Amino acid sequence: MINLYSMIHRNILVQLFLLFLLSGCVSTNKLNQQESFLKSTYQQIAKEKFGEKVECKLNSNKSYALCKKMITAPVLNPNQLIEFFVYDIQQGEIIFEDKIANAKISWHNNTQLMITRQKGYIVNRTDTGKASYIFDLQSKKKVTQDQTK
Repeated sequence: MINLYSMIHRNILVQLFLLFLLSGCVSTNKLNQQESFLKSTYQQIAKEKFGEKVECKLNSNKSYALCKKMITAPVLNPNQLIEFFVYDIQQGEIIFEDKIANAKISWHNNTQLMITRQKGYIVNRTDTGKASYIFDLQSKKKVTQDQTK
């Protein structure tokens, strides 16, 4: 009789273990589906705006996506416009959008972009011909290096 009860308890424990294991897999799958849906959302918007050649990079905490139009062929225009936007993943909307000539745009930190532009004139031998500034997405303003610390 005792052996029968211990067998029943063991079966119940095994079934509960399997139930918890399966419910954990289902919630992980839902998170993966939600992440892929969010990814497809900003990438889909980027493709609609810029065409098939687009590059999107998330900031380090994955709260914003920086999407840029890729330049596929060399253009004779030295002032080629770089089109880009920043998508707020939690809000589900574009929070900043711009076109900048001769620029490289990258993440400086979670809420700021580093924008490096080619200057028009090089004034001396030590001049690299590049000018950089930081754009803060929260204030929507250019900030100096000292203000970012």
